[in-house]
Amino acid sequence: MDDFTLGYLAAGDLPASEREHAPAVPPGERLVPGSRNTAFYNAHSYHTKVPPEAIRPFIEHFTQEGDVILDPFAGSGMTGVAAALAGRRAILNDLSPAASHLAWNHTRPCDGEALAAAFERVAEAVRPECDRYYSTRDEKGRPATIRWTLWSTRHQCPSCKGRFLLWDTVDRKTGRLSRATECTTCGHEADRRRFTVIANQPALVAFQRSDGSFGERPATAQDRKDADILAQELNGAPFPDVALGADREMYQRCALHLQGVTSVRDMYTARNRLALSCLWEAIGDEPDFRLRAALAFAFTNTAWHGTRMRRFNARGGHRPLTGTLYVPQLSAEANVIHVMRRKIGQLRSYYRAFQPGQERAPDILCGSATQLDRVPDGSIDYVFTDPPFGSNIFYADCNLIWESWLGRVTDQAQEAVVNRSLSQSKGGKSLADYSDLMAQSLREIARVLKPGGWATIVFHNTDKDVWKALSSAASAAGFEFHEASSLDRKQQSHKGYKGRGGKENVAHFDVVMNLRKPDSRGVHVRRVEEEFDLERMIEDITQEDGIAIRGAQGVHAEIMRRLMSAGRTQFPDFHEVREALNRLPA
Repeated sequence: MDDFTLGYLAAGDLPASEREHAPAVPPGERLVPGSRNTAFYNAHSYHTKVPPEAIRPFIEHFTQEGDVILDPFAGSGMTGVAAALAGRRAILNDLSPAASHLAWNHTRPCDGEALAAAFERVAEAVRPECDRYYSTRDEKGRPATIRWTLWSTRHQCPSCKGRFLLWDTVDRKTGRLSRATECTTCGHEADRRRFTVIANQPALVAFQRSDGSFGERPATAQDRKDADILAQELNGAPFPDVALGADREMYQRCALHLQGVTSVRDMYTARNRLALSCLWEAIGDEPDFRLRAALAFAFTNTAWHGTRMRRFNARGGHRPLTGTLYVPQLSAEANVIHVMRRKIGQLRSYYRAFQPGQERAPDILCGSATQLDRVPDGSIDYVFTDPPFGSNIFYADCNLIWESWLGRVTDQAQEAVVNRSLSQSKGGKSLADYSDLMAQSLREIARVLKPGGWATIVFHNTDKDVWKALSSAASAAGFEFHEASSLDRKQQSHKGYKGRGGKENVAHFDVVMNLRKPDSRGVHVRRVEEEFDLERMIEDITQEDGIAIRGAQGVHAEIMRRLMSAGRTQFPDFHEVREALNRLPA
């Protein structure tokens, strides 16, 4: 398909504020709960989200019905969902075409029953090919349908040169894969990264029998042969071929070269490349634009879960990590027809729950937050946004999976990030680059806000220099600093999963900053520059009910909340907070 996202973008005049004054104070709540188990949150995967239920109270505090909300880093559009539910108008901007796709579909009602019927038409159109792709035999040789296939890396032992499947070294009771791997031929033990990867092949097949019952069996030579046959059919498949190489931060961090990845196509098995191509082609034949967009909405979520990133979990619930392009050595190849059918069911629930209180749906813009050219000066009542967190998540890289299907790719040059793996000569950005882009964005936010208007910014990072950059940018844009809150997002990043033992520098709580654009009443920016005693602050914080039990992450969030509320420019790193907390008497 051509650029699928063009049909989402706003045309004509944008809504503008019609009210003069804004509230004088921010909300009083210091801890804002987040929730992930709602129809609104689960409609589509995204790398990071603030639940609309956490956004709506801020919107209702700072605005009235009919006011105009802006989110310049809109992501999946949760601000737009909250604004629509609260009866406010909204403008959603993001650099990513994938974000435009998600935000538009999140904020437009859709007939769930008509969507389900449209999907069945698509499923029927692809049935002949997809039935063949996912056909198999059960343990007794009877016809069955593949539910998922476990793929395992195949290794060569550096000692005996023997070959073995990594799957054969897994503890079958726990499903755990230890770092120390033992060759199944000679018993040589070493870090599994020392064993050369020579192939990736099916190891286990989970299936559904014709009577509806489920089963599993080890993969056979026929399963491997079937995979090879499908690989030979790829040449004629209309699959997006977007480069994914060394110029991408996540390529470097995730060591994708070890998995043979050079393009988005390599993120899929041959079976799922063929099946997804069939689905996407059939979706393009749907004549109704709203249903076609909703089908594409379900498809992009399916395309994420259909990748080789879908981690095998012995307890079930295989899924990719968000915020990364990590391809595990044990991956669960999904039956994408089954995945999309489940997603259609979730979307039916979503669209039943989504009842906007504002007739005008949010306007969608696709561009840099540094240049909100279509938004007039002083036309916005309130801003709520969740900007990029420095080097935490690289949206342009992760969104490439979706954007390769949608036909338009994010301009990396404009992304506000800090690269750790790419040099500036190869397109990477320094902290200074990130600071400059955030400063430009905050100046634009200040420009479009009406005098006295508020901007709520959700942020977390473990690096004190990133916090300083954000604080300085807000000050330079002329914002007043007011009482902040903290948000328990209840969503861990890829690094968060690795940090469960408490050894990684991982922040699980966000700081919700309330900034105000001065008006004629002449309130000045509050800045506190004197030194602060970190250990004394931690002692004070841990005496408060409900904070100490959140651990180092919660204490760090509370420290940053207090410092940002005071408009400070000096901050501690996360590891400093953790070490100081560990020094306190038990």
